[in-house]
Amino acid sequence: MIPTHALAGALTLLSLVSGQPHGGSPTHYELSAETDGDRITALDVTIRLEADASGRTVIDWADQWAGQEHLGQWARDVSVEGARRTEAAPHGGRIVDSAPGAPLVMRYRIVSAQQAAPDVSNSRQPDPIVRPDWFYAVGFSLYAQPAGRDDLPATFTWRGPHGIGFASDAQHPQGLMHQPRTGKDIRESVAIGGRDLRVSTLRLGDDRLRVASIGHFGFDMSDFARLAEKVIASERAFWGDAHAGPFLVTAIPLASAPKQTGFSGTGLGDAFATWIGQDTPLPDLAWFLAHEYFHSWNPRQLGHTEDATEARTYWISEGFTDFFARRLMLRAGLLSPEQFVEEWNEALTRYARSPYRTSPNAVVADRFWKDERARMMPYQRGALLAAVWDRRLRQRSGGRTSLDDVLQDQRRRAQADPALGLQDALVAAAAHDGLDLRPDLSRYVDHAAPVLLPEDAFGECARVVSVDTPVFDRGWDTEATTRQGDVVTGLDPTSMAYAAGLREGMKLLSQSGGNPADPQVEITLVAQDASGQHRIRFRPVGRATVRLQHIAFDAARFSARPEACRQALAG
Repeated sequence: MIPTHALAGALTLLSLVSGQPHGGSPTHYELSAETDGDRITALDVTIRLEADASGRTVIDWADQWAGQEHLGQWARDVSVEGARRTEAAPHGGRIVDSAPGAPLVMRYRIVSAQQAAPDVSNSRQPDPIVRPDWFYAVGFSLYAQPAGRDDLPATFTWRGPHGIGFASDAQHPQGLMHQPRTGKDIRESVAIGGRDLRVSTLRLGDDRLRVASIGHFGFDMSDFARLAEKVIASERAFWGDAHAGPFLVTAIPLASAPKQTGFSGTGLGDAFATWIGQDTPLPDLAWFLAHEYFHSWNPRQLGHTEDATEARTYWISEGFTDFFARRLMLRAGLLSPEQFVEEWNEALTRYARSPYRTSPNAVVADRFWKDERARMMPYQRGALLAAVWDRRLRQRSGGRTSLDDVLQDQRRRAQADPALGLQDALVAAAAHDGLDLRPDLSRYVDHAAPVLLPEDAFGECARVVSVDTPVFDRGWDTEATTRQGDVVTGLDPTSMAYAAGLREGMKLLSQSGGNPADPQVEITLVAQDASGQHRIRFRPVGRATVRLQHIAFDAARFSARPEACRQALAG
């Protein structure tokens, strides 16, 4: 599975007009587990607040998050005390009419989105999971929010029952940047609990790191906790945030077939949640953890993003995060040079073979939550641009300036002007170091010209090699074929599929094999026409070519100067 996370999830808060909060008093959230004997059956939420000064208070879930547009769909038995009357809000909450400033109490139950335990092929981040012996949920799905109180104080209390362990970053005494907790902190939290919940506590300087897990994995969770500690410490050192506050990492297991691996996750400010296939080896998780933790800064501390257009900046928030996750883990010794190059080469191949490689950023943003291939393009395009710009900065400055310095400056600018947009802050910071990004933004982001790395992008010990190779081409219009009920549509008579015997109008009964990253991998079809069933085998080699890049080690240089080569590779 491809790592994903919440910051890639478009979030639009309820747009209904609501009055000003009464006196700015805190909103109090309470959570407990509902049980039937020894079985956990649901999660009970209580929200205590004062009504808005207008007497009209909207308490509802966000429009969407992480591609899910119905975040309140798992709430049951919603009630509000202290109201004259209520009506349904758009996403499952309530619009409350009451006396101005009246005390209100909203209660509801959260039921499980899935009846079976999640597995590697079925793990959706917004889904609350309630199993007989454990539960997991993100705040976006768990907590309704009073409109207009994102930045106002909020408190949280876990009510048990006894015998069920619990962990949440909503319990942290302070929010991000050591400010009092707010409604936004509660919404951007994760909750995990169960009868066999295990919590490891480690020190991060003067701060506390908790690692909370349920179930069993293919590695010792104490080793996972130490890996998380190293990742977090290295990234705090990069940003100069040795005292960034307490942090929580949660882990739930994903069922998988033997030797099947996979993981995904979501960054949530002062926590990140992970889903990990039970057979996934620990070394595979270093870069993944680094990516998720880097979201504590990118984009939340690097510039403002508008909810409606957030997806258009994913090439920064996701692509730059990929770039720095690899770089920082290599510097920390948590990725070997070989692993670093392997990660990059996989990304370069997927980028070159992607059908969205020449799709403008606006198109990719629109398709982000609809197509997995579109979803990966901002990661790939942004990481490539980061590498290009980093090398350009180093060359212009004689090695004195890099993209590291640009991001540090970008953060300072965003802190000084909270209204400064994420992309505008990046452009301004780069310009300060003599690099005008605007032509590249127009060419590569807005108009999707292919991004190609210079041969020396990673120094003198690892050369970027470019080759022209045939594109992956099945030979028919896959979307039109699907719309026609798997009846072959738009078949190219010059394609390898046609040469192998496929014909327009045949019914596709099954497909197996093939790899979009390698057109030499054979595809096997079973297709049917009036004469019967046909087994068709072909290699999806297209007539067009694409420029494919990969990083090749200079073995002699690495052997002669291993430390210098590692430093050059890590920037």
